[in-house]
Amino acid sequence: MNTGRIKALAAGLFLGILIGAAGLNVIMGSHLDKAELEILKLRAELEDKTEQLESAEKELEVKKQAAVVDEIDIHVDYSDEYEKLEIEAAVKKLLSDIKGQEVRTLDPLLVTNIVDERTIATDNHKYNLKVRGTLVSEKIIMYVDATEVKEQVL
Repeated sequence: MNTGRIKALAAGLFLGILIGAAGLNVIMGSHLDKAELEILKLRAELEDKTEQLESAEKELEVKKQAAVVDEIDIHVDYSDEYEKLEIEAAVKKLLSDIKGQEVRTLDPLLVTNIVDERTIATDNHKYNLKVRGTLVSEKIIMYVDATEVKEQVL
């Protein structure tokens, strides 16, 4: 073989490699641009999702702080104010175990049945209690009618 021909083949091979590398660079450059654009979009979406997650976690934390009963308000319908105060105190004592419990776990019917149709005694008299209504929330509100029980002598 002729040295001129070897040089021509080597030059052709080298030129082919250079053209192929340049073409590959152009093709890969556009793919890299698309990939970089996709990465930027995904980062923006990730930031949005992260903010949504943090917001949801805060809401969940607020919901986890469950409402608990912290106050009991009793309204007794009775004419004598002194006896009325004693009856209210007695009913609050009956419901004292409910304080501190989570509101969502309480059954309003059960809370009402603790007091309804119960007979309590104060220092001077006995009373039958009838619950007219109960509201169960952080503050339990109960409306009670009291009627004095007359002792029967046989």
